[in-house]
Amino acid sequence: MMSLCLSLLVLVLHVQDPSPARIDCREWRECRQRALDAAERQDYETFHDLAWRAVQTGPKNDSALMYLLARAQSLSGRPGDALVMLQRLAQMGTKTDAATNDDFRRVRALPGWAEFDGNRPATSATAAAAPAAPLTAPAPSPTSAADSRAAAAPVTPKPSAPEKSSPPIAPKTTSGESLRFTIPMAPAGLAYDAVSRRFIVADREARRLAVVDEFSQHVANLASAQSAGFGSIAALEIDTRLGNLWVVSGSETSHLATADRPDSSGRTTLHKLQLVSGRALQSYDLADRFAMAKFVDVAAAIDSTILVLDAAGHRVFRLRAKSSELEVAVTLPDEHPSSIAPAADNLVYVAMEDGISVVDLAARTVTRLKPASRVDIRRIARPRWHKGSLVGIQQSDGGYRAVRFTLDRTGRRVTREQILAAPLPAVAPTSAAISGGALYYLAAGDGSEMIIRKITLP
Repeated sequence: MMSLCLSLLVLVLHVQDPSPARIDCREWRECRQRALDAAERQDYETFHDLAWRAVQTGPKNDSALMYLLARAQSLSGRPGDALVMLQRLAQMGTKTDAATNDDFRRVRALPGWAEFDGNRPATSATAAAAPAAPLTAPAPSPTSAADSRAAAAPVTPKPSAPEKSSPPIAPKTTSGESLRFTIPMAPAGLAYDAVSRRFIVADREARRLAVVDEFSQHVANLASAQSAGFGSIAALEIDTRLGNLWVVSGSETSHLATADRPDSSGRTTLHKLQLVSGRALQSYDLADRFAMAKFVDVAAAIDSTILVLDAAGHRVFRLRAKSSELEVAVTLPDEHPSSIAPAADNLVYVAMEDGISVVDLAARTVTRLKPASRVDIRRIARPRWHKGSLVGIQQSDGGYRAVRFTLDRTGRRVTREQILAAPLPAVAPTSAAISGGALYYLAAGDGSEMIIRKITLP
């Protein structure tokens, strides 16, 4: 009898293995192989995550990896995303077997498939017809082991180079406009994932993250207070090196974390999420010994060290790689810090109410950034480092403007100010991001319509 019980227990544990999927592969070939292994055992959610990681770490615009991802998107219940990926492959001149492969039957059921035969580019209206990915994946559909082992085999690139093919489908825009979407929100931050071509918008009051596809312009929830434990969201940042999404949030009524207020509703928290899926991975609360704190910004350094700005305690906290606890990197002057921007050589820039401070993390020193004559570096929201300069949105008389401050070789003095755009119709100065040589920011449209605008950086 005891032997039978043990056998049943082993069987239950084998069938209901609750261990979370691991996607900590570092090399794209490893990620691809692990993705194929997951597909073969019909673990389609893990298949999707590992395929995304392979695309992130592999060669740019690799058609085989993109096809692998499209297949994973379809099988994991994301047919709309798969259709967009197949469309991009067609634009590159790559033929696939999506019209006949059973793994893409969900994609072929979409309204947008009528104008897309698996190899011919569809119109922009067709791309827009693809629905956003559902928040939960439906039951996995069966697939053969042979198909899993040969996931990339059906892809046959044309001899012509991708540069000679038609340009990618993009929504109709006016000058400087990237896309429009409609959603009522109180924006707190903006990020752009260049790999998936998606924007992530933080909604402070609703305590959620929305994802907007650059091609289809469809909006879907990525994470919420229920799934990730968000409080009132203050900022977000993408670590492009490791593919993580970082969010800071706090209580809607208080951002104090003290020994006499141990409840989580009164804490300010750093959240780590999986970028590709929005899955909550870990959260970091400050230890009680740090007393009062209010996280207002988060940024990822070049080595993936995460820096968090505490406005209440005037501190920069640091989360080192593989560490489980935040530590104080440096204490700042009491000058109302609002944003943080890591650069090279252990230098970090902190925007204050009346200027910008230069923080040397190695030396643990704080000095003021010196502006050139008649250059105003006050009231800067979310400055970010870009090619030896700081770029951000600055509050000016009567509104906002996008500015770039070029720094000297030491990184401690502004040598030039360049106004990139003014006046700027920004809906919130903190809802801005830099990616791929462009500054993106949120502007208000009609009613609850939001517009993501783009400024190409010099």
